[in-house]
Amino acid sequence: MQTYQDINELVGTYILGVFISMGIGLIIGLEREYDKLKEEKGIAGIRTFPIVAILGFSLGSLTNLFTPWLLIISFGSFILFLAINHFLHKPEEYGYGLTTNLALIATFVLGIMVSVKFYRDAVATAVIIVTLLSLKTRFRSVISNITSEELFAFIKFSIIALLILPFLPNKEYGPDNLLNPFEIGSIIVIVSFLNFIGYFLVKFVGSKKGIILTAILGGLISSTAVAWNYASRSKEFPELSKKYSAGIVVASAIMFPRLALLAYIFNNEILKYLAIPFGVLMLVCIIATFILMRRDDNKPATAIKLGNPLNILNAIGFGVMYLVILFAVFYSNQFFGESGLYYSALIAGLADTDAITISMAKFSLDTEKLKLASSVIIAATISNMLVKLGITLFKGSKTAKKIVGYAFGSVILIGIIFIIVSKG
Repeated sequence: MQTYQDINELVGTYILGVFISMGIGLIIGLEREYDKLKEEKGIAGIRTFPIVAILGFSLGSLTNLFTPWLLIISFGSFILFLAINHFLHKPEEYGYGLTTNLALIATFVLGIMVSVKFYRDAVATAVIIVTLLSLKTRFRSVISNITSEELFAFIKFSIIALLILPFLPNKEYGPDNLLNPFEIGSIIVIVSFLNFIGYFLVKFVGSKKGIILTAILGGLISSTAVAWNYASRSKEFPELSKKYSAGIVVASAIMFPRLALLAYIFNNEILKYLAIPFGVLMLVCIIATFILMRRDDNKPATAIKLGNPLNILNAIGFGVMYLVILFAVFYSNQFFGESGLYYSALIAGLADTDAITISMAKFSLDTEKLKLASSVIIAATISNMLVKLGITLFKGSKTAKKIVGYAFGSVILIGIIFIIVSKG
């Protein structure tokens, strides 16, 4: 904000507002002008948008001197003018869409925002609008490739996140107030959202783009699924065993920042205790991947079958698993102390690391338990690494078994050392 104040002292408040409004208009107008030239139709471009932004700013500024009705009537008249203009002109000359008209209205509003000194908010909004306008072709390409199953998955996710979650009771029930329906629903929504992102990244970026890239993106959803798929492929294509092994290892490397993000969401303090061990374990996986990787001149088509982006039964299943782990952590700590938590982590890690990570992040909201909770999370990742190692030993080629064995063996050993040191 200091920069705006310096310029304000130099040119004055009104001229500063004119410059910012003009800049906003130019940002949006440039995109519209390009779109107009490309399609050879349109009603406004690089000159019209800055004028509209300045008009909105000027009327907003004059409101303080006269009456708010000046702005209300002017804004209504502007919308009426655009509506009349839209229906009077031939569609083949100006197009059928309303996008440019809506962009003009938004630009007028942004000019008003500048008049009340919402400088940064107005500029940020203009950038978001331009991004949406410029992604038209990409949006159409994405939508044309979405299946009905994926569309319904998105609708189901929206219903859960926007219609069901807000109405769940935000109250604690059960022993030690462990049960909170709204909290459990929020966890399911957060994990489902992360899986959504990973699924569509694999579909539109990683799928058939090379073994390593697909593995990295696949690791955002399930590094275990990557291990299962790539281990089988390493036996099917032995000459590519090193690359598939590198894919299994790098997908597991992605697991660490993913779990760190989940832990941070529910307890930001625990990240201090996870940063170093997770960083070292991820680095070991990345180094192993670089050693294995050669220049990928021939990128064979590869696809990971990761299922439905939102399977309701799986989402409910995750919620049930989270509850089971939540109670297991509570009663294990009650009856067996620290050792009980480690047993819970080792068992939970066989199936899923997300639930135990969230449980321990919440368990360590009492700051005295942060070190213990971080060690338990590391134990869960070790358990999960053992599962992926077992998958590779069972389904992979001889080369894959050897390579993944060395890589994961190193990770497991370092993880155990971290746990022992932290306990000591």
